[in-house]
Amino acid sequence: MIKATLRHTYKERRKQLPSDAIESFNDALLLRLQTLSWSDKTYIHTFLPIASQHEPDMWRFIEYVQHHFPANNIVVSRANIANYSMENFLYTEKTLMEESAWGITEPISGEPVEESALDAVIIPLLVADMKGNRVGYGKGFYDRFLAKCRPDCVKIGLSYFEPILEIADVGPFDVPLDMLLTPDNTYSFF
Repeated sequence: MIKATLRHTYKERRKQLPSDAIESFNDALLLRLQTLSWSDKTYIHTFLPIASQHEPDMWRFIEYVQHHFPANNIVVSRANIANYSMENFLYTEKTLMEESAWGITEPISGEPVEESALDAVIIPLLVADMKGNRVGYGKGFYDRFLAKCRPDCVKIGLSYFEPILEIADVGPFDVPLDMLLTPDNTYSFF
């Protein structure tokens, strides 16, 4: 299938999930995240969920890292709609946040973090394939962002759905995942 069809299909599938299923999936994804090694990840970039899009709840993961790995740094982004880029900031208790026009909680300002400092990036997506290619919302924010990260930065996608066999129209600028976590499985594409 092509990305446009997959995007439509999986946005609808996710929208139709009942709240108890979403809660159960979020619990399972948090458990999967907790099985990964975080002690050697000094800078961990994570997305903040868009509630209206039923994205995985990353707030509990942030709390987990802050509690169990206090020396690690959480990094979050603010989208720049003018050029489809992302600005990254250290997330602390003092970070001022606001909801964007897209319903994304974003930092207003803060201590900037360069992409080259990131050890891991947790990525929202709708669906991925068995090669680690992913389908997001189609604006290319994450592809532009991930292209600036170090080659050894671990790219971890989260999805409520198991991967499909293949995305037919993967482009030359698409950056694949290193890992995909679903409620039932962990996939490695290293």
